[in-house]
Amino acid sequence: MNEDVKIKQYEHKDYEKVMQFLQGIEGLQEIEEELFPRAILIENNDEVLGMITYEMFRKKALIRYFIFEKDLADELILQMYEMFFANLRKQNIWEVYVIVNNPILTDIFANLGFKEYPKENFFLTEECILNTKYKNATVMVFEIPH
Repeated sequence: MNEDVKIKQYEHKDYEKVMQFLQGIEGLQEIEEELFPRAILIENNDEVLGMITYEMFRKKALIRYFIFEKDLADELILQMYEMFFANLRKQNIWEVYVIVNNPILTDIFANLGFKEYPKENFFLTEECILNTKYKNATVMVFEIPH
């Protein structure tokens, strides 16, 4: 990595770079462009190396994309994460949820301060997560300090 790496808020001019980044992600079945304006990006020489974004869900944030290159320095991921939470604080959002299907990601989110949330209390739209395709996933929550 060099000094051209930057952490930044998504801007409309970043659209093509973000699309190119997400199209290169194996297993990503659908790209939800409406999530882009809330994204924080890690860029190097005009190439996206990582991003985090969310959707509003019952007056809380639900992380939708938390994707980054495997060899990205932990420090950069933490900086992206901190900017993400600073943006949520500005909007008076104090709880962030994530649905995780991968044990490695569960560990990453736990290291970032997320705690497991009881699935029987977590509803997607009007349906308990236990009755959805995510029934085997782990639901985690982070309360943003304020």
